[in-house]
Amino acid sequence: MEEKSLIISLIAALSVIVFLVLLVVFSSMGKKSVVIKKHTKNAPTKNKKLTIEDMLDIAANKNSTKNDLTNAIIKVSKEFIFPSKIKGKMPKGIKLYLNFVLLTASHKKADAKLIAFMSSELKKANKDYSTEIDIYENEGLRQRMHRN
Repeated sequence: MEEKSLIISLIAALSVIVFLVLLVVFSSMGKKSVVIKKHTKNAPTKNKKLTIEDMLDIAANKNSTKNDLTNAIIKVSKEFIFPSKIKGKMPKGIKLYLNFVLLTASHKKADAKLIAFMSSELKKANKDYSTEIDIYENEGLRQRMHRN
């Protein structure tokens, strides 16, 4: 009789231990580990080829600094020459480039010196679009004045 009660108590103890181990295993599987990745749009990786969309992201980001905007303007003027006009008409993709002008001119951290720098650099690189650059720059300045 004593042996039966000892076996039953050992089985009960093993059952409790197995239950606790399973509980710990399943609860740890249910937890999601949080991985924090540092990702900044203003500091792209060196291997990644930048696009005009990346420059638009910098200009549209409210947290971009004046230095970020200046670097974006330099990159756009040197590496992202506007597409040529076709028989005097603007091609479809030109809106992205002109939106960069608008976003930069309307950015809260862009001052008159930066906007003048952008205008002169882009006009030097894209002589065919000097009128359009002026129009989008003025629209950006107008939006900036109405926002304040």
